[in-house]
Amino acid sequence: MIDDLSGDERRWAADKRDFVADCRDDIADERDAKADARDATADERDRVADEREAALDDWERRWDGRAMQLGVLPDGTQHERDQAAVQRAEARISQESQRQEREDCRVERDTSSARRKQATKRRQAATPHTALAMAFAEITRHLYEADTFDEVLSRITEVAVSTIAGCQLASTTLREDSVFRTAASTHAEATEVDQAQYQTSEGPCLNAVENAMVNASAFPDDRWPRLAARPTESGVHSAVSYRLAVAVPLTDASLAGSLNSYATSQHAFDVEAREIGLVLAAHASVVARAIRERTTLEQLGRQLHEALSSRDVIGQAKGILMERLRITPEDAFDALRRTSQRLNLKLREIAQKLAETGELGDDTDRS
Repeated sequence: MIDDLSGDERRWAADKRDFVADCRDDIADERDAKADARDATADERDRVADEREAALDDWERRWDGRAMQLGVLPDGTQHERDQAAVQRAEARISQESQRQEREDCRVERDTSSARRKQATKRRQAATPHTALAMAFAEITRHLYEADTFDEVLSRITEVAVSTIAGCQLASTTLREDSVFRTAASTHAEATEVDQAQYQTSEGPCLNAVENAMVNASAFPDDRWPRLAARPTESGVHSAVSYRLAVAVPLTDASLAGSLNSYATSQHAFDVEAREIGLVLAAHASVVARAIRERTTLEQLGRQLHEALSSRDVIGQAKGILMERLRITPEDAFDALRRTSQRLNLKLREIAQKLAETGELGDDTDRS
């Protein structure tokens, strides 16, 4: 208990430290924003002053030129103007120096802001929730690298054991056309527990197909009287199953699944472990759907390619028969079909043989 309290106190102290640091950074950012606005105002003021000085210098040059033409330049005026020009030059030097100081301050503020952002990222990465998010980003990347639907299900079970605290065995259940089967499993014992639930038609892995999470803290459980204590015969004493949305409902409503985490002790999964399992199941569902859709599209592509190839080779074979036997396209296709039936070969194979060898079969009907 003392260790737990000290751990809680350390976490509380770390949370307070991070909160104070975040508040301090917010204040610093607000101060920097005000300083930037103040500097922008000063820069604008200096720009207006420079324009005014330039206009004044231009006016004096034009005045001097006009005065010299008229010969009315009084004594002492040039000296006074020279002094004013010197004062304006000094003022410009002072303004430029102030601008440079403001620019240096801006650079320093930008550097400090960058350091604060890096410190914030480090603090966020050190907090459990952010670290968990980063871990799941890596898990999702790992799952997306699977080549097939079966492989991604296998990876999901492996990740469950390494990610969900207390999980020692894992499996994935698929229900297709009301038939349940274990698609992937980390241990034979997990498969045995799945089979016990399929045979009794009850259990957490079956209920989870329709529910986000089903927790069985110990077996036997009153919710599943027929299942009773059968999981304990395989060494499993507690389980949590999560729904896996492995198919898009509008395209394959018959396919559903669950992710099953098993432990060899009772009450093995605390609240945090169950919540992490929910997050994992959500990530896994997205990946499973994506991989399944990708696989389906690849299969459709191959089938389309085969269909186009078959149509092309059948067209070639029909052309050969039409030219050779002087028959219509319909008769040529009928000849290919009858030969396919007599030789018990696919129509495409008959057409391919005719296109490559010019031979249709020994008993070709030429009538």
